[in-house]
Formats: sequence, C-alpha cells, structure tokens
Amino acid sequence: MEIREICIIGAGTMGTGIAQAAAQAGIRAHLLDTSQEAMYRSQRLLKRSLRRAVETGRITPDDAKRVRELVSWDPTWQVLEEADWVIEAVSEDLAVKRGVLSQAARSIRPDTPVSTNTLALPIDDLGEAYGRPECFLGVHFFNPAPAMRLVLIDPGSQTAPAVVEAARLLCERLGKHSMTSMEVPRHVVNRAFGAVLTAAIDLLDEGAQPEAIDGAIEMGMGHAMGPLRTADLMGLDMALSMLRSPFESTGQERYRPPERIVRMVREGKLGRKSGEGFYTYPGEE
Repeated sequence: MEIREICIIGAGTMGTGIAQAAAQAGIRAHLLDTSQEAMYRSQRLLKRSLRRAVETGRITPDDAKRVRELVSWDPTWQVLEEADWVIEAVSEDLAVKRGVLSQAARSIRPDTPVSTNTLALPIDDLGEAYGRPECFLGVHFFNPAPAMRLVLIDPGSQTAPAVVEAARLLCERLGKHSMTSMEVPRHVVNRAFGAVLTAAIDLLDEGAQPEAIDGAIEMGMGHAMGPLRTADLMGLDMALSMLRSPFESTGQERYRPPERIVRMVREGKLGRKSGEGFYTYPGEE
C-alpha cells in the first residue's frame, strides 16, 4: 500500500503533531476541522513547533519549509475522498468520536484504512460506528507526536491482518517504533504514567510547587519531562481520560483520578492549549 496523503480529523495538539510527523516523512498531511478557530490555533502550533525544532537542531530550516508546504488545513469533509489513510484525533469522548466516524464514513473510500488515536476507548465500539470494522483499528501516537518514538497499534476483533501490517509499515516510515496490544497491554502506559501523575498531583495538594516536582522527577529519575509538564502538553482532558481508563476497567480505587485534575478540566484549564493548566502559558491560548 502506497501512502502519499493522509487526512487527520481534528486539528488539536495531537492532530497537528501527527501531521508534522507525517510531513517530516514526506507524506502530504491534511488537517480536517470544522472549527476555524481550531485551524488557526493549529497553524500557530505548527509554526511554533517547527521553530523550536530548528532552534534545537532537530531539523534544518529547509526541512521546516518542506513540512509547512506539505501540511494543509480544510474545513470540508470532501478532503477525505483522496486520502490513502485517515486518522481520527478528535477529543477523547466516545459519543463525539462515534459521531465523527459515522459522518466521515460517507466521504472515505471503502478500502481506505482508518485509525483512531484513542488509547482508552473501545476499538470495536468505534469500528462499529465507522461501519467498516475490517478497515478500522487503533493507532495511538504519544505527545508530542513528532518526537515520541513509541506508537501502540490496537486492532479490533474484526480488523483485517493486512490493515494491521499496513499500520506497522506506516509507523516504520514515520520513524516510529510500533508495538501491538498483543505484545503489550493497551493500558500499560496509562497505568504507569497515571501512577506518576497521580503522585505528582498528591504532592501539589500537599503544598509542593509544580517546578519542584517536575524538576525532581526529571533530574532524579531521568525523565525528559516531568509529569505535570507532560500532562499540560498532552492536554489535561486527554490526561484525565488516560487516568479514568484503568479505573473504569478495573474499578480499583488506586486508579481513581485525583479531584484536582477533574476540577481543572471542568473549569476549562486544559494545559498549554488553553493557556493554563498546572502551569500558565501567556499568549499561547
């Protein structure tokens, strides 16, 4: 399967990052979002990400220019018609994702693979909403998508083996290391990150400062980024969904999300993308 163009539904932080990763691999990436504000925010996010990548030497100015030329934004569903692969990356809400996938199915070619970026919601449920479960599976990128090497491939019960293999090859082309949910439990990252994030939030509640908590974990445990900064970057709504997933699947109290993050999401404090989370980000709303 030759993949020349992909379409990402949802121009949020994750969708924009996936588009950048694809473009850096030479694949044309279209970001579909019906919100004009979301598309403007995505354009600013991509510009800022590329600027930082150039400043830190991860890519050259010419590379950044090529990426900008390969990424486009579109508010119409028709852009899905020519895609060789479609990635759903809207908010981590089952009803929202089901509605988007049902709508998208009207424009996507019948044989085009479609993946969801969820790591928490049931793949078979989403595949049913899409209507062609044999072409559907989970392909979860971690944030920031251009930098994080791991991608988890999560087939549904009806996903065709050829589609799973195509997903593996796509990840390889993007320079990612893929693992399937048959090799590693799909909740392993949720549980491991959730444990560290929950401990960090407990320390916040006890009066510690975010910078001190993240700094200690970065320098003492060798993490590239502390859990509070990581949660702000991925979006606290996404982080909350990751925390809720093992709690809802096991019912164990130790996985219950801390009240602080539940309250922050309810108040619209979603991290970097909203301008405020565990840290504040002036001018980045």
